[in-house]
Amino acid sequence: MFSLQKETRQTRIRLLALCLLVFAVSCIVSLVYGDRLLLGSYAKMNDDDVKYVQTARYLLETGVLTYNTGSEPSTFIMPLFPLMLAGIQWIAGDAGGVVLLRIVQAAFQGFGVYLMFVLARRTFGSSRTAMTAAVLLAMYLPDYFISGSVLTESTFRLFLMLTVCFLIQGLDKPGVWNWGMFAVCWTALCYFKPHAALLPLIPGIFWLIRRYPFRRMLAYTAIILGVFAVLMSPWWIRNEEVFGRFIPFTEAAGSPLILGSTAFGQVPDGFYDKYPEYGGDVMSGSDDSMARAAGRMVAYGFMHEPFKYLAFYTAGKFGGLYGIAYWERPILGITWAHYFPIHAAYVLLGLYGMWLAWKRKWSAASIPFAVLAYFTLIYVPFIAIPRYGYPNLFLFALFAAPALLAIYDRRRAKRSISLEKSTVRADV
Repeated sequence: MFSLQKETRQTRIRLLALCLLVFAVSCIVSLVYGDRLLLGSYAKMNDDDVKYVQTARYLLETGVLTYNTGSEPSTFIMPLFPLMLAGIQWIAGDAGGVVLLRIVQAAFQGFGVYLMFVLARRTFGSSRTAMTAAVLLAMYLPDYFISGSVLTESTFRLFLMLTVCFLIQGLDKPGVWNWGMFAVCWTALCYFKPHAALLPLIPGIFWLIRRYPFRRMLAYTAIILGVFAVLMSPWWIRNEEVFGRFIPFTEAAGSPLILGSTAFGQVPDGFYDKYPEYGGDVMSGSDDSMARAAGRMVAYGFMHEPFKYLAFYTAGKFGGLYGIAYWERPILGITWAHYFPIHAAYVLLGLYGMWLAWKRKWSAASIPFAVLAYFTLIYVPFIAIPRYGYPNLFLFALFAAPALLAIYDRRRAKRSISLEKSTVRADV
């Protein structure tokens, strides 16, 4: 799947040039704009990116993982990104750490173009479609903002692309290596975002569809969960030692659940009358109490405002994830609002490509589609915002490639027919 040996020399050169171009442009944007791409301020420590830098610095100095908790240990975030940033700071120093991180993320973006090529080639069986998908990804401008940001999204997307590749590999060529590598990449995703925790349900569904023998399914499950347990054990041991209880991921679900339960940002009318114990503020209290309040709000909302909540939990959630591009800071005067028509074209072409895949019975397309469906549905209970939808946008670009080529080929065929008719008339 990953080999380019069967590709023509011209294709290999073009793909390499495209990867290097994306890397170079990402580096230029990052180095030119620098800290102007930050969402927060180091003086105020008022957003995720500057808090990550503070967390990494304190982790490097003391070995304690904190996040917005002073010197006290935290389970609010997963540890892989702070560990990665701390390692980079150890190499490049406090001042150069963020600069080196941005260069590393630029390399991730360039490598992602190669992964898009091999993924699209395997999905659609065409080098032409694969190159189109790679170009579409390279042209997606929010990637250049992300590569210069101090956020988890760039690295998370890279591991998500690798996870999809090894998922396809595992289903194509089942074995210890491929399912072990799938487990490694999946565990890395969990070390960034706990939302990836149920992802192995996807290979399980395909095993059932393909009628794998029970013993084979059991063996592959043991490989995946065994690798996961080994790699996650340092985090579990740390939480047991520090907090005295088993914490599999984080203890921060309450706030995203609450924010994801207020339909279009509004608490249902009459909710506080029925539940006066919240004192007009469901955002207060412990994580468990906020999670309980979120459940009550959803039940109350569907009971008293059913159409509003139905719209919110369908089109509203999808629009929240994919309606606009994740682009927090202007680059060359361009903002997400200016880019909206192009972003919308990626999403609409991607949806059209998914329909084409179903119509033309491209069976391999069901795997990336299942991954996209998973990471869309998993956010339904939580707040759905463009930042969380961003890592999935490469899958829309993947499906946009055959859609764009289909439109192009259809128009070229019509133009050719028109020219032939014109020629016949001229001859007559």
